[in-house]
Amino acid sequence: MERSAQLNFGVDVGKHELVIASSVDQRVTKIANRPDAIWRWLGTLPADCRVGMEATGIYHQQLADLAHAAGHQVYVFNPRAVAVYLKSLRSRGKTDILDARGIARYVQNEADEHPLYTPPSATQRSVQTLLHRRHQVVKQRAALRMSCQSLDESLRAPFEPLLIAFDQCVREIDSQLRQRVRADEQLLAQATRLRSIPGVGPLISTALALRLSRHPYRNSDALVAALGMDPRPHQSGVSEAPRHLSKQGNGEERRLIYMAAVSACRCALWRKRFDQLIARGLPSTAAHCIIARKLLRIAFAINKNCQLYRTEVLGDDCRAT
Repeated sequence: MERSAQLNFGVDVGKHELVIASSVDQRVTKIANRPDAIWRWLGTLPADCRVGMEATGIYHQQLADLAHAAGHQVYVFNPRAVAVYLKSLRSRGKTDILDARGIARYVQNEADEHPLYTPPSATQRSVQTLLHRRHQVVKQRAALRMSCQSLDESLRAPFEPLLIAFDQCVREIDSQLRQRVRADEQLLAQATRLRSIPGVGPLISTALALRLSRHPYRNSDALVAALGMDPRPHQSGVSEAPRHLSKQGNGEERRLIYMAAVSACRCALWRKRFDQLIARGLPSTAAHCIIARKLLRIAFAINKNCQLYRTEVLGDDCRAT
């Protein structure tokens, strides 16, 4: 269907309600965020519409899955990208209706630059959920530990059971992650190959295997950009500001690949490259980010070729970009 004839819909997703706007006439429809209401609305649409929404944790999932099952083109956007776009529209306020209309315009004008949504398998969804929950637990545990550092022993004692409970929760999530991965032969094979990379442990190998199984990236640059590890240039005329990471995508996956780079620098091969980067005057954080990008490129090649990591194949090609 030609783009001009294709209907585009933007949906502002809430826990209990969906606000839907069309890019053609800006007509707004409100329905309950329930499968029966969603199916009734989808039944009123012509074939092959484009439906876009922001990622909202879990509240957008049933709309995305049902719209895909109904044969429509579904897009789940990064909320940060949509927020910047909505601000550029210079709306005279912020409401669910204005957001839905803005998302409809985003679908019409920008959707071609985004991948189509495909529903994950049951295993992929459970692994994705566990990784997200683990991130939340680790974040809260770290915040509690930092807040207790300045306390003396008597004041810190009441918090010890909470820290122990956090640790037990993380161990239980890790155990469930291992079970889920073992239950899926393809995911297990991918994670096993990725774990052969120096610095890549069980957690990051699982996260990378899940991402690579969900998204068929065209090249390694696309994978680096998806994790927000790509440096963005900032140049105008003769002036050029320092480049910073785009920090798009999942922040926890970005943190994990960075920590994998820190761990990889304990082996001789990557430690040599790290020392070379430091000798060039780069700070340690920038050096680790460069190595993290190289690890992502290696992960992409290993996943594409279905081979284990081999140092002798890498040879002197340690030039990270």
